[in-house]
Amino acid sequence: MANYKSQSRFYDPNQKTAKTNFIVSVVFIGVLSVAAWYSLTSTLTAQQVYHCEQGWQPACESLKQ
Repeated sequence: MANYKSQSRFYDPNQKTAKTNFIVSVVFIGVLSVAAWYSLTSTLTAQQVYHCEQGWQPACESLKQ
């Protein structure tokens, strides 16, 4: 059998430190958290605008705040 050696310099598990893995994980979790927060808030705001346009007073009052 041939002995295959990785030619890629992008992923070499022997050279990755625990600190690097921790930083990558924290950044990934941070990006996912911001994306979830943005999508939820924009969706709920759009829903309140739609309900206000339909004449629901509580939705209009919450948009004024």
